[in-house]
Amino acid sequence: MPNNAVVLHSALTPGVIENALLRSIDVEVVPRSALPWFIRLFWKGGSRRFRGVVDGNTFRLKRGNARDWSPNFYGRWEAENSGTRIEGYFDLDPLVRKAFRFTLAVALVTAVIGILLNLVELTAGTHFTTHPRLGLVLSTLAVPYCLGLYVVAQKLGSRRDDNLLAFLERTIAGPTGPTTC
Repeated sequence: MPNNAVVLHSALTPGVIENALLRSIDVEVVPRSALPWFIRLFWKGGSRRFRGVVDGNTFRLKRGNARDWSPNFYGRWEAENSGTRIEGYFDLDPLVRKAFRFTLAVALVTAVIGILLNLVELTAGTHFTTHPRLGLVLSTLAVPYCLGLYVVAQKLGSRRDDNLLAFLERTIAGPTGPTTC
């Protein structure tokens, strides 16, 4: 389990939990980041504070006004003797994670090409670049910058969202509260 795992216990049955979630969230059809900018200017989304997807005994929730790097709660439930056990964790949206990894790979490949071209320019004098020393420094600094940006995005996406947990407590868990593993 991830280090930001959350366990909730509910007296509700699994079927009731699915219905309660579907009644209390806006179902996400298209991620907001996938909409063109001119539609996002006027599109209000839904009227509820949280949106997500419920599929079988799993679900993914996030705030209604969430940005790309906002945490998503991934959860699943299973029946217990006294009700239902809900386990979940916080992480980035799958589409955002894939897009960010692709962008990171392109930026790193570009930085490596810049390093190689500037090294060839400095050693052989082939005139690929105007200022090879500056280009070498900037290309070299781009590598740790990209990796650091990736680490920051992972931390932002996997941080704990207390408003989302409070919503889950009110909607499906009841007064018992979350347990952090």
